Amino acid sequence: MILRDLKSCWLSALLGITLPVVAMRLLYWNEMRAVRFGLALEEALEDAVSVRDDHPYDRAYEKRVIHLRGSINTGEPLTEPDYGLQVQAVKLKRRVQMYQWIEFVSKSDPSSQLAEPSYQYSVDWHDDLINSSRFANQNWYHNPSTFPLESKTFTSERVYIGQYELSDALKERFNNFIEITSDTRPEDPSIKMHSGMYYHANDLWNPEIGDFRVQFSCAGRRGSTYTVVGRLKNGKIVPFESVYARDVLLLYPGEIPLKDVLKLEYQSKQIIFWSKRLLGWALLFFTVIFANATMQRLKGHSPLLKSIIANSQLTVPIGLLVSFGFSMLIVGIVYFYYRPWLGTGMCLSAAALLLYLLYSLCQNEETSVCVRRAQRILKTQKCIN
Repeated sequence: MILRDLKSCWLSALLGITLPVVAMRLLYWNEMRAVRFGLALEEALEDAVSVRDDHPYDRAYEKRVIHLRGSINTGEPLTEPDYGLQVQAVKLKRRVQMYQWIEFVSKSDPSSQLAEPSYQYSVDWHDDLINSSRFANQNWYHNPSTFPLESKTFTSERVYIGQYELSDALKERFNNFIEITSDTRPEDPSIKMHSGMYYHANDLWNPEIGDFRVQFSCAGRRGSTYTVVGRLKNGKIVPFESVYARDVLLLYPGEIPLKDVLKLEYQSKQIIFWSKRLLGWALLFFTVIFANATMQRLKGHSPLLKSIIANSQLTVPIGLLVSFGFSMLIVGIVYFYYRPWLGTGMCLSAAALLLYLLYSLCQNEETSVCVRRAQRILKTQKCIN
């Protein structure tokens, strides 16, 4: 009998077991990262010293966190000789698109697996190589097997703010690209220019399959102002390795005070942290729902289980509160190691909420028992009369 009931609710039972494990691991891992991230920023703030680009290099700042503001200065310019392009910037990106065939598959009746698919083909500029060997009609529609020129990003070897050099890890953070074009036309007459792009095509307005176009953009132009936070090591700004196993290396455009740039960095991560908190809460909510469905199914086989959940109806608000209480408890456990007062408060609040919900359910159960006894007494009196 119990095996039959288990088979009928195996999916809810399985989810009721696996979801809490996933939810607790997600909440614990995410909250640990959030706490360590905030503490790492606080540690960087305590050790940081503000420096401007017009200040001379001072060895007293070695191995300390420095907050540097000033203009970008690069060494040799980044060039593309074939296009007559030369730019003083941290990065130069070359984007290549090729004119290719694209296959579209459709069915007259999408719900039917027996319906014959129809194939349509169009042409367009595309960043990635489209493999035409997988087309249904390969004889008429064929794309080149390789790009004539690859997309690539060039990075300046040496980048400075004042007398302080930026590390490779810091240069990787320059990603606010701006489209650029050369003031002079390429020497190759076969290269045509239009709207900031360089076309390798016989006819600009009627391109052929295999023609390609190139677009350039740069990030971190010389003279632009940036704010940097990192550790100074041998005159170079590198990531600050905190004791909380989190690296601090910040880059923001403009001149921003130290506390403000740390606040911006903290706020930029809050969307990620809160989205994972809500996901963990949702997983615990579905855990409560599936666990309740399983216990309702199996309560007839266990007097203890029947006494706990008999006639108790789990509503959505109660499920949300129960899952919220467990989520707060897990978060409080994480905070207990780093901020004991806050962690203790969260754990006590979560425990109080869960105990109140349990008490309410027990009160509802006692009320139901009293109502059933009263109904039986009334029936007995009617029979006697």
